[in-house]
Amino acid sequence: MAIERELATYHENLVELLASQGKYVLIRDSEIAGCFDSYERALGAGYERFGLASFLVKTIQQAEPLLYFSRDMPGCPA
Repeated sequence: MAIERELATYHENLVELLASQGKYVLIRDSEIAGCFDSYERALGAGYERFGLASFLVKTIQQAEPLLYFSRDMPGCPA
């Protein structure tokens, strides 16, 4: 999976990143390229700096929210 290195970098540096909790971090491979006030600014900086190469933009938060999905949901109405 292409994003594993970026997620590992996020988790390895989470203690330091929590100083910017609520902001968005930009990560490429094992490089933290910056923290931004909005998702849009982080995404724009990622495209400007890395072009179409893969990178991660993630909200800095102490605990990941739990998300629940069900396989028993009916299909979307047409």
